[in-house]
Amino acid sequence: MIWGVYELDVIADDSLGRFVSRWYGLPDRPRSPLDLPAMPEPLAEWHRVAARYSLPLSRDHAMTAPADLDGSGSPGLVRFWSGTDDWYSYAPGSSDPQVIENDTVETGLPLSRFLVYAAVYEATYTPLHGLVRMSPAPDELRQVKLRLRELDDPLWRWPSPETRYHGDDDLLAHLGPDRVVIAARHRDALGRFDGLGLPWDWDTRTV
Repeated sequence: MIWGVYELDVIADDSLGRFVSRWYGLPDRPRSPLDLPAMPEPLAEWHRVAARYSLPLSRDHAMTAPADLDGSGSPGLVRFWSGTDDWYSYAPGSSDPQVIENDTVETGLPLSRFLVYAAVYEATYTPLHGLVRMSPAPDELRQVKLRLRELDDPLWRWPSPETRYHGDDDLLAHLGPDRVVIAARHRDALGRFDGLGLPWDWDTRTV
Protein backbone atom coordinates (compact mmCIF):
# COMPACT_ATOMS: atom_id res chain seq x y z
CA MET A 1 0.00 0.00 0.00
CA ILE A 2 1.47 3.33 -1.05
CA TRP A 3 -0.33 5.40 1.55
CA GLY A 4 1.29 5.57 4.93
CA VAL A 5 -1.81 6.32 6.98
CA TYR A 6 -3.30 2.83 6.79
CA GLU A 7 -3.37 2.61 10.59
CA LEU A 8 -5.98 5.40 10.43
CA ASP A 9 -8.08 3.98 7.60
CA VAL A 10 -9.45 1.18 9.77
CA ILE A 11 -9.15 1.98 13.47
CA ALA A 12 -7.86 -1.01 15.42
CA ASP A 13 -6.62 -1.65 18.95
CA ASP A 14 -3.06 -0.71 17.99
CA SER A 15 -3.87 2.35 15.84
CA LEU A 16 -2.90 4.86 18.52
CA GLY A 17 0.58 3.50 19.10
CA ARG A 18 1.23 2.93 15.41
CA PHE A 19 0.16 6.45 14.48
CA VAL A 20 2.20 8.11 17.22
CA SER A 21 5.38 6.21 16.34
CA ARG A 22 4.98 6.96 12.63
CA TRP A 23 4.16 10.64 13.05
CA TYR A 24 6.61 11.53 15.84
CA GLY A 25 9.26 8.90 15.25
CA LEU A 26 10.81 6.49 17.70
CA PRO A 27 10.27 7.23 21.40
CA ASP A 28 12.97 9.39 22.98
CA ARG A 29 12.32 8.27 26.54
CA PRO A 30 12.91 4.82 28.02
CA ARG A 31 10.04 2.60 29.02
CA SER A 32 9.45 2.86 32.78
CA PRO A 33 6.74 1.75 35.21
CA LEU A 34 3.86 4.19 35.58
CA ASP A 35 1.63 4.66 38.59
CA LEU A 36 -1.72 4.54 36.83
CA PRO A 37 -4.83 4.50 39.01
CA ALA A 38 -7.92 2.61 37.93
CA MET A 39 -8.99 3.81 34.49
CA PRO A 40 -10.23 2.28 31.25
CA GLU A 41 -7.49 0.45 29.37
CA PRO A 42 -7.60 2.74 26.29
CA LEU A 43 -6.79 5.75 28.48
CA ALA A 44 -4.06 3.84 30.30
CA GLU A 45 -2.54 3.00 26.91
CA TRP A 46 -2.58 6.69 25.94
CA HIS A 47 -0.58 7.55 29.06
CA ARG A 48 1.87 4.69 28.47
CA VAL A 49 2.47 5.85 24.91
CA ALA A 50 2.69 9.54 25.86
CA ALA A 51 5.22 8.83 28.62
CA ARG A 52 7.72 7.64 25.97
CA TYR A 53 7.86 11.08 24.27
CA SER A 54 9.28 14.35 25.57
CA LEU A 55 7.00 16.28 23.17
CA PRO A 56 3.50 16.21 24.70
CA LEU A 57 1.01 14.38 22.51
CA SER A 58 -1.71 16.79 23.66
CA ARG A 59 -0.74 20.43 23.18
CA ASP A 60 -3.94 22.23 22.17
CA HIS A 61 -6.19 20.49 24.67
CA ALA A 62 -4.98 19.33 28.08
CA MET A 63 -4.99 15.65 28.93
CA THR A 64 -5.90 15.20 32.59
CA ALA A 65 -3.07 13.74 34.64
CA PRO A 66 -3.80 10.21 35.86
CA ALA A 67 -3.74 11.29 39.52
CA ASP A 68 -6.47 13.86 38.79
CA LEU A 69 -8.97 11.45 37.23
CA ASP A 70 -11.18 11.59 40.31
CA GLY A 71 -14.64 11.45 38.78
CA SER A 72 -15.57 14.86 40.14
CA GLY A 73 -17.00 16.05 36.84
CA SER A 74 -20.68 16.82 36.49
CA PRO A 75 -22.68 14.64 36.89
CA GLY A 76 -20.24 12.08 38.27
CA LEU A 77 -18.25 11.95 35.05
CA VAL A 78 -14.50 11.62 34.63
CA ARG A 79 -13.12 14.51 32.60
CA PHE A 80 -10.01 13.40 30.69
CA TRP A 81 -9.40 15.92 27.85
CA SER A 82 -10.18 19.64 28.00
CA GLY A 83 -9.91 22.64 25.71
CA THR A 84 -10.77 26.29 26.17
CA ASP A 85 -14.44 25.86 25.24
CA ASP A 86 -14.95 22.11 25.23
CA TRP A 87 -14.20 19.14 27.41
CA TYR A 88 -14.67 15.39 27.18
CA SER A 89 -15.65 12.90 29.88
CA TYR A 90 -16.77 9.36 30.43
CA ALA A 91 -18.87 7.57 33.02
CA PRO A 92 -16.76 5.15 35.09
CA GLY A 93 -17.55 1.46 35.17
CA SER A 94 -16.97 0.33 31.59
CA SER A 95 -13.78 -1.02 30.03
CA ASP A 96 -14.34 1.18 26.95
CA PRO A 97 -16.91 3.83 27.88
CA GLN A 98 -18.69 6.20 25.54
CA VAL A 99 -17.25 9.71 25.40
CA ILE A 100 -19.47 12.65 26.38
CA GLU A 101 -18.83 16.20 25.21
CA ASN A 102 -19.31 19.09 27.65
CA ASP A 103 -20.99 16.70 30.11
CA THR A 104 -24.20 16.61 28.06
CA VAL A 105 -23.66 15.58 24.42
CA GLU A 106 -23.10 11.92 23.57
CA THR A 107 -20.44 11.71 20.88
CA GLY A 108 -21.30 8.15 19.90
CA LEU A 109 -17.60 7.27 20.14
CA PRO A 110 -16.05 4.78 22.54
CA LEU A 111 -12.96 5.98 24.36
CA SER A 112 -10.64 3.72 22.35
CA ARG A 113 -11.64 5.36 19.06
CA PHE A 114 -11.90 8.86 20.48
CA LEU A 115 -8.30 8.80 21.72
CA VAL A 116 -7.05 8.03 18.21
CA TYR A 117 -9.08 11.03 17.06
CA ALA A 118 -7.54 13.15 19.83
CA ALA A 119 -4.01 12.17 18.79
CA VAL A 120 -4.67 13.07 15.14
CA TYR A 121 -6.44 16.31 16.11
CA GLU A 122 -3.45 17.38 18.19
CA ALA A 123 -0.97 16.46 15.46
CA THR A 124 -3.00 18.45 12.92
CA TYR A 125 -3.82 21.54 14.96
CA THR A 126 -0.53 21.97 16.83
CA PRO A 127 2.02 21.02 14.17
CA LEU A 128 5.69 21.83 14.02
CA HIS A 129 5.17 22.41 10.28
CA GLY A 130 1.84 23.51 8.88
CA LEU A 131 -0.43 25.66 6.74
CA VAL A 132 -3.82 27.24 7.42
CA ARG A 133 -6.30 28.88 5.06
CA MET A 134 -9.62 29.92 6.61
CA SER A 135 -12.79 30.29 4.52
CA PRO A 136 -11.19 28.93 1.36
CA ALA A 137 -12.84 29.48 -2.00
CA PRO A 138 -14.39 26.27 -3.39
CA ASP A 139 -11.64 25.95 -6.01
CA GLU A 140 -8.92 26.45 -3.41
CA LEU A 141 -10.40 23.64 -1.32
CA ARG A 142 -10.71 21.38 -4.36
CA GLN A 143 -7.07 21.93 -5.36
CA VAL A 144 -5.85 20.95 -1.88
CA LYS A 145 -8.07 17.86 -1.81
CA LEU A 146 -6.63 16.70 -5.13
CA ARG A 147 -3.21 16.42 -3.47
CA LEU A 148 -4.40 14.27 -0.57
CA ARG A 149 -6.63 11.30 0.14
CA GLU A 150 -9.60 11.23 2.47
CA LEU A 151 -9.13 8.82 5.37
CA ASP A 152 -11.55 5.89 5.11
CA ASP A 153 -12.71 5.20 8.65
CA PRO A 154 -16.05 6.86 9.55
CA LEU A 155 -14.32 8.36 12.60
CA TRP A 156 -12.81 11.06 10.40
CA ARG A 157 -16.24 12.44 9.49
CA TRP A 158 -16.88 13.30 13.16
CA PRO A 159 -18.07 15.75 14.41
CA SER A 160 -19.13 17.26 11.05
CA PRO A 161 -19.39 15.27 7.82
CA GLU A 162 -18.60 18.44 5.86
CA THR A 163 -15.14 18.75 7.41
CA ARG A 164 -13.05 15.61 7.08
CA TYR A 165 -9.52 14.36 7.65
CA HIS A 166 -7.19 13.62 4.77
CA GLY A 167 -3.55 12.60 4.65
CA ASP A 168 -0.69 10.48 3.47
CA ASP A 169 2.62 9.37 4.94
CA ASP A 170 3.96 12.87 5.64
CA LEU A 171 0.80 14.97 5.81
CA LEU A 172 -2.46 15.30 7.72
CA ALA A 173 -5.22 17.75 6.84
CA HIS A 174 -8.62 18.77 8.15
CA LEU A 175 -10.55 20.10 5.18
CA GLY A 176 -13.98 21.64 4.86
CA PRO A 177 -15.86 24.66 3.53
CA ASP A 178 -14.62 26.81 6.39
CA ARG A 179 -10.99 25.66 6.65
CA VAL A 180 -7.88 24.14 5.20
CA VAL A 181 -5.61 22.99 8.04
CA ILE A 182 -2.51 21.06 7.02
CA ALA A 183 0.19 19.51 9.19
CA ALA A 184 3.43 17.94 7.99
CA ARG A 185 5.93 15.60 9.56
CA HIS A 186 8.74 17.65 8.04
CA ARG A 187 9.04 21.08 6.43
CA ASP A 188 9.67 19.88 2.88
CA ALA A 189 6.32 18.07 2.71
CA LEU A 190 4.52 21.42 2.64
CA GLY A 191 6.08 22.11 -0.76
CA ARG A 192 3.36 19.97 -2.31
CA PHE A 193 1.01 22.96 -2.00
CA ASP A 194 3.35 25.76 -3.10
CA GLY A 195 2.26 25.65 -6.74
CA LEU A 196 -1.32 26.49 -5.78
CA GLY A 197 -0.46 30.10 -5.00
CA LEU A 198 -2.84 30.19 -2.04
CA PRO A 199 -2.63 33.21 0.30
CA TRP A 200 -2.09 31.20 3.48
CA ASP A 201 -3.31 32.77 6.69
CA TRP A 202 -0.58 30.87 8.55
CA ASP A 203 2.56 29.20 7.23
CA THR A 204 5.15 27.92 9.70
CA ARG A 205 7.88 28.52 7.13
CA THR A 206 7.33 32.28 7.31
CA VAL A 207 6.58 32.88 11.00
